[in-house]
Amino acid sequence: MAERTYTDADLATAVAQSRSWRGVLRHLGLLATSAGAARSVRRRAELLGLDHSHFTGQRRWNEDDLRAAIAGSRTWMQVLDTLGLARGSGTETIRGHALRLGIDTGHLQHPRSRTRTSEPILTPDLENLSRAGPVLAAAWFTLSGHEVAWPLEPCRYDLAVSSRGATWRVQVKTCWKQRADGWHVSLSTSGHPTGGQHRRTVYTAEEVDCFFVITGDLDCYLIPIAVVAGFTGINLSAYADFKVGVVSLNGTGRSNPPDPSPGRP
Repeated sequence: MAERTYTDADLATAVAQSRSWRGVLRHLGLLATSAGAARSVRRRAELLGLDHSHFTGQRRWNEDDLRAAIAGSRTWMQVLDTLGLARGSGTETIRGHALRLGIDTGHLQHPRSRTRTSEPILTPDLENLSRAGPVLAAAWFTLSGHEVAWPLEPCRYDLAVSSRGATWRVQVKTCWKQRADGWHVSLSTSGHPTGGQHRRTVYTAEEVDCFFVITGDLDCYLIPIAVVAGFTGINLSAYADFKVGVVSLNGTGRSNPPDPSPGRP
């Protein structure tokens, strides 16, 4: 085993002044991309009881947790549940870690498909609108001749829409509860889910270029950020000029080709 080139005091200082394990490695003069060095440093830090809860983007499980989760599970979904991860969001990442670590996963099975005993229920439910919103928006832009890309990591916009050499960051919003004075849509968030902040946070022009809004009537609006910057929410009755069409669930519909430019569509 290679002799450590840093002291426990050096490690404590590096952990306290860094925001990630790679930052710790750089602080200690080690290769930041070395997986072996990262494992050694992390094991030593945990042995010393050094607090690294201030690190951003860190995993909440270690190799031993992964080995135990795989050994005690029958499916990859059970592995995710054991590690406290959202289903469907990290299966490939977990499988990649298991492969690199040489963990036997031969006993794990994918969930079996349920035997279909009747025709599937295909009745749209507006309570699912928030989940379907980005997909409907992507289809709308694609049908209008734009190129659509999905961000690889969580960020403040849902879609990157390109056309004629320009790209716009589009945040998709939905509203399925109508008030007496019309449809209201929130244009803010309640902060990072693990950040401990509960105040409403508005979007800025540095984060998004426009909003694609879908109401419970499936009316669609394309509203530039310059028009609503700083607002936590709006009543869509005041933005009729930005309505670009309506989604139809019976195979027909009407539309005006949208242009997500910062100006008026």
